[in-house]
Amino acid sequence: MKDKFERSGMHAVKSERVDAPIIEEYPITLECKVDKIQKDEDGFRVVGEIVNVLADESVLDENGKVDPTKLNAFVFDQFQNGYYAIGEKVGEAWKSGNKYMK
Repeated sequence: MKDKFERSGMHAVKSERVDAPIIEEYPITLECKVDKIQKDEDGFRVVGEIVNVLADESVLDENGKVDPTKLNAFVFDQFQNGYYAIGEKVGEAWKSGNKYMK
């Protein structure tokens, strides 16, 4: 049987910073190392530290920052069993909720 990369048509190379592959066709990669693993009555969590970000120029804005609207990213909604596209900016982090903090 072919391996999953061969079946998908994608190609992986070994990261120089973490023990994980980098998929060459992905426009952005966050290289992370495990900081701690937590398990309690509420669930299981893996807390990591981002040690490097690799981004293709096609997803960067004019200032060299990742532009989320160019990623064609999506999120999974486990309640409706659906996938939803991400793209429109709807607020400013650390500012939009300030009026509710008074």
